[in-house]
Formats: sequence, C-alpha cells, structure tokens
Amino acid sequence: MTDNGFWDCPPEQAIAHHGEFRLTLVERPFPAGDGALPAHDPARAREFAAAFGTVDTVVEEADRIEATERPPFATRADLDLVGVGCWGTVTEINDPALVFTGGTFPLAEQADELAGRFPGAVVIGSATIDHSTTYGTHVIHHPDGTRLFAAGWSGEGDWDLEGSPRAVVDAFGIRPDDLALKGIQLDARPGSFSWEGLTRLALRRVSPLLRTGRELSVFRVRHTEVTTGDLADTWIGDLDRFGEF
Repeated sequence: MTDNGFWDCPPEQAIAHHGEFRLTLVERPFPAGDGALPAHDPARAREFAAAFGTVDTVVEEADRIEATERPPFATRADLDLVGVGCWGTVTEINDPALVFTGGTFPLAEQADELAGRFPGAVVIGSATIDHSTTYGTHVIHHPDGTRLFAAGWSGEGDWDLEGSPRAVVDAFGIRPDDLALKGIQLDARPGSFSWEGLTRLALRRVSPLLRTGRELSVFRVRHTEVTTGDLADTWIGDLDRFGEF
C-alpha cells in the first residue's frame, strides 16, 4: 500500500468538477427546529466516519472547522477529506464519495444502511455534481416507513424515482405555506422539481438547520478500493479524457 492508498493518480491532480454532498442522521429525541444544537463530539464523529460504508480507514483528524465552512475541494488529495459533525442526536457527514454518475447510487446505499442501523431515525441527504447541467441524488427516510429517492440530470425527464413528494410532506407535516415559500410545486416534473428544497424542509421539521457556532471534524480517510475508483471516475475522469494531465 502506497501513501496514495488505492489511487493511481498523484495527490496534486486537479478535480474536474464541483458539487455538494451531505447526508444527515437525526435520532430521537428529535431536537426542536428552532433550538440550538449541542457542541460537537469529535470522538463520536471519528467512530461514525470509521463505520461509514465508503470508508476503509480513518487516517487522521486533519482539521476542525466551523460547521458553516467546508473542507478544501480542488485536488485529488481533497477527495480523501470527509467532514463529520456530531451534535447531540444530529450527525452529518460530507463525503465526496456520496456522488456518482456511473449507474449506482452511493448516497441512497449509505442512507439505507443508516436507516437500518438506526431504526426510528430520520435520514436525509442530497448530493450533486456540476457538469453542463447538474446531476443530483436525493434521499429522505422517515421512521414511519416513508421513503423518497430521486436521481437524475436537471432539466431532463429520465429520472430514477421511488416514493412521492406528497408522501414526504404528509409524513413530516410540512405546511403548504413553507412549500410556497420555497417555490416547491408537488406536481412539477422530476427534472425541474426542487429536490434540495424539499430535503431542507423535511430536515427543518426534525432539526435546527443553523450550524453557526458549531464545529465539525475533518478526517483524512482511505476510501474503499471500489469507492476510490468511483471517485476517480466522478471527479477527475474528464481531465484524463481530455488529456490535460
């Protein structure tokens, strides 16, 4: 095993795309939506990262940053950085491995795993990557069994979809006024639907969204061998294809 782990490209190689990726676990008792989250627990965060399905090994806690910030995201080495915040019953992970456009859905797989490990919890996540259009994957699990999964290219009609936004609205008790405020139309086509807006409204029903004044741990990890290959294809594959390196 080299310092690069399972990688076959140098740490300084540039990332071809940008995106957002977040998966949140909220256990009972659900904190009030208007309250403040407890302080970050770095020991629990490390345990959570080590048990996460995309991670082979946690190498080190590389940094501790404000939860409103994000780790650097410009080079291949940055793909090994995973941010985890543990604030009482709320745990949130930011892992670039949650994004993949190769026909499988790591965000949904990890959400399903967490829902199985933590029965009675809410699991909500979104992961996007920017090409000429944006590819997004979105998941919502409610403890009553309501599940939503949506993945596809923005503006296009061919989406993978399970469950319904209306079922999510009913399960979480989201109010019509909140939907209107976010511009969410429940009958919109998948390619134009505000999936991230719906995930934020659902999360707001069980947890404060504000992260101001809270920290999270940034871990340098070695992802699993399969995950590392997917990361290369997703985030830096185009650079190889166009011969920039």
